[in-house]
Amino acid sequence: MNQTYHEIMSQPAVWAEALDRVPEQWTAISRSLTIDRATQALFIGSGTSLYIAQAAAQTFQEVTGCVSAAVPASEVFLSAASTVPRHQSVVAFVISRSGTTSEALLAATHLADHRPNVTTIGITCTGGTPLVAACDHAIELDHAREHAVVMTRSFTTMLMALQIVAAICAGDDRLRAELARLPDIADAALPEFEAFARKIDGIPGQELMIYLGLGPNRGLAEEGTLKLKEMTQIPCEAYNPLEFRHGPISIVRAGTTAILFNGHREHPYTEAVERDLKDAGALVMSIGPTASTVADHSLVIGQELSDLARCCLYIPPVQLLAYFRALGRGLDPDRPRNLSQVVVLDAH
Repeated sequence: MNQTYHEIMSQPAVWAEALDRVPEQWTAISRSLTIDRATQALFIGSGTSLYIAQAAAQTFQEVTGCVSAAVPASEVFLSAASTVPRHQSVVAFVISRSGTTSEALLAATHLADHRPNVTTIGITCTGGTPLVAACDHAIELDHAREHAVVMTRSFTTMLMALQIVAAICAGDDRLRAELARLPDIADAALPEFEAFARKIDGIPGQELMIYLGLGPNRGLAEEGTLKLKEMTQIPCEAYNPLEFRHGPISIVRAGTTAILFNGHREHPYTEAVERDLKDAGALVMSIGPTASTVADHSLVIGQELSDLARCCLYIPPVQLLAYFRALGRGLDPDRPRNLSQVVVLDAH
């Protein structure tokens, strides 16, 4: 197996180490930082890091009560007036796997130069990088560093780190205890994740993929879509499941696979969405804490966890789906077309 597969399957061990590292790093940061209900939080990233930001912002606001938003890094330095509060106390988490992504560095630098009300905290899987130097503080997760181009374990590890921070800030011991269980749950479920991914990949004639997720799962749906695009170049889209019926469902036809990231809160509503998808000709898959009575296949995970704590468990199965679909199309997941590990802008 290649590097991408190894990094996907290494996630339980990497998460376990993050559970030890992040609280210690956050304790050091928090000595010079005050976060209360009046604080606003920004989560900043590009590409996969933006989808981490989306899931993390939803988590942070729900857990801490602080108004939180996810912002593309480019909009921080090109459109700060509409994305960065001017007067409130702001904590900005700037997310970059490499710590060298151009937009992340430009965003952190812009905030340092123009927004004295903002404290910046870099989140990276590479220590001692320009992002670390550009931010007021940093959480460095070197143990999650990847060699493959496509982000896999770095996505879930940085998301988990931000969820741990949210739980610590809120004094939410229940969420911290649930997050601490994820490595063991994921490790035991890896064979089931792989079987689910192979089952979907083995169904012929599926040419359009749709991911559906609500709340923090919306960012996860976007990430599932991006993994397929990066590794396989298969057309795919992501939506909120209830919003999907307000127009976008018109794209569904025979040959469509729809994968829903279900949770306890939305479950009473999503089965109606699943029926509509099946009526339109889609093959419907459900991933969540309960088996769907409507979907063609269900992957039941994290039944005993809250919807927030379960977030990272949704991602390995869809990473594996993208991986196996790439292999089936004769593509190399380690060398996706038109991509490099770090995006560097050449601004004039």
